[in-house]
Amino acid sequence: MGIRVDIKRTDFYNELSEEKQKQFFSATSHKFLPAIDNIYYSVSIKNDYNGNIHLKPYFERLDEIKLTCTEERRPYPIGNGLLVDLLSYSIYKYCITNPDLYDIFLSNYLPNESTPRIVVQIRAYGLWVHGAEKMIADSYNSVVNLLSEVGLEVNSVKENRLDFCYHTNAILKPERAFSDRNMGTKLNTTMKKWRQEGRIQSGDNGLILQKDYIIFGNRTSNNVVARIYNKALEVIEMGYKGFFFEIWHKNGLISEYDKYCFEKALLNGNYNYIHKAKLEFYIEHGANEMVKREFRLTVADENLTYEDAEKLAASYMPEVTTVLNIEYETKRKFYYYSDEFIDSVLLMDMAKERGGVPVPLRRLYKIIDNRGVFLDYLTSVTLSFKRADGRYAAWWERLRKTK
Repeated sequence: MGIRVDIKRTDFYNELSEEKQKQFFSATSHKFLPAIDNIYYSVSIKNDYNGNIHLKPYFERLDEIKLTCTEERRPYPIGNGLLVDLLSYSIYKYCITNPDLYDIFLSNYLPNESTPRIVVQIRAYGLWVHGAEKMIADSYNSVVNLLSEVGLEVNSVKENRLDFCYHTNAILKPERAFSDRNMGTKLNTTMKKWRQEGRIQSGDNGLILQKDYIIFGNRTSNNVVARIYNKALEVIEMGYKGFFFEIWHKNGLISEYDKYCFEKALLNGNYNYIHKAKLEFYIEHGANEMVKREFRLTVADENLTYEDAEKLAASYMPEVTTVLNIEYETKRKFYYYSDEFIDSVLLMDMAKERGGVPVPLRRLYKIIDNRGVFLDYLTSVTLSFKRADGRYAAWWERLRKTK
């Protein structure tokens, strides 16, 4: 655990005791936090067909429940922690959800015999908090139980999409790290398309073009899409996944000061509120009464703009940590080319602890167990950053060495 140099240069840091300095600002530098952020898998049913007599009354019942959901404006509980929701996904008009953990989507119509009846989405919260193995098992067991109620069984399970991600504080200034010059000389990729988005802010020497979101590849691709974006900005602006702040803090990715500012901004639904939150943090923990008075008057001003708050905070308070998400969205076609490898590998020893893996789940578990092989390819061939001598950039080398 350490403290960034730019933080140590601020007035607020230097008025604190050593104990408070460590308490408020300690974090692990160049930290990478890896995870699987999203899993979609499809489920086919044994002897399934359009107009399946086993499913017809079940879909009629779901239609009735959806009407109740619409009238009462809330999901409808059906037992075992599951609810019927009004969400839909492509042709899958029915959604049975275990809130924040996973969604089970069902279709009452199959356009062709290769279309699966069910698609399951495992959400980020469950994957980060409980792990991929448990969430796959729990969601699959829910599908098995739902089908058993109508006398049906699972035939097969196939991966639809897996998102591998690295949350990191290694890039303090994305607009510098991903400048056109650096991208042109250090980017190494097989992708043919890319685009970027960001915010425009005023600076002392002109406008600052913040690089908040970069995407490599085409979203309609059947293979891989890579993204690098400001994760804290997304969490705050979208108003969900606030659980990440606690996870980041617990793992040393952000400091107590960062967590305070991010959570305040989340409550107000605006990322720019972090600048006002910096002033509020000083009001709670600062020692200089004159500065406190100035900050109190500023915060209480109904006409205060976030730009004004940013300028005042910059004169005294540290900048919050930038947390980026480096993410690879891999789709079924990506694994199609690895069928021979996936078929040949064995499930790892941890499979024994699962009490045996159901046959339909074995392929998905093999991908999860051997994700290091796929990540090595993704972070070397698909998208990486290298120096002029061909070696990986220092921060990318750290990413690749993350277990």
